[in-house]
Amino acid sequence: MKNKLIRSASHNWTHSFMSDTNCVAGAPVYEELYALARQNRPEPVVISWIPVKDHELEALSQNVVTGILAYRHRLDDYLVRNKIEKSAIQEMRTEVYVEDTFRLYVRSYARDIAGKEYVSLVWN
Repeated sequence: MKNKLIRSASHNWTHSFMSDTNCVAGAPVYEELYALARQNRPEPVVISWIPVKDHELEALSQNVVTGILAYRHRLDDYLVRNKIEKSAIQEMRTEVYVEDTFRLYVRSYARDIAGKEYVSLVWN
């Protein structure tokens, strides 16, 4: 396995999660996450994929939680398809936040077991 694959896999995972295809009850999950990020400014809305942090779900709507749980269920298969060993990733998360300029951002973040960080902005 090549650790450089972690960056693209993390980015693509976040891009898919924040896309129009991730709908619950007929609405894209990202719409509620964007609204929550604006409401919580400057604090980001964080969705931890590895390790799972269930306490983050408490502040989210049921539709967003449903979308997250569906994606969590598919993560292991996604990593295998991308030739990444889950044990090689120490942390992987999606962050939605609003900067001081009031611009909304979506960021993917991953850190491998060697401590190398992989960060990229995701545009939908």
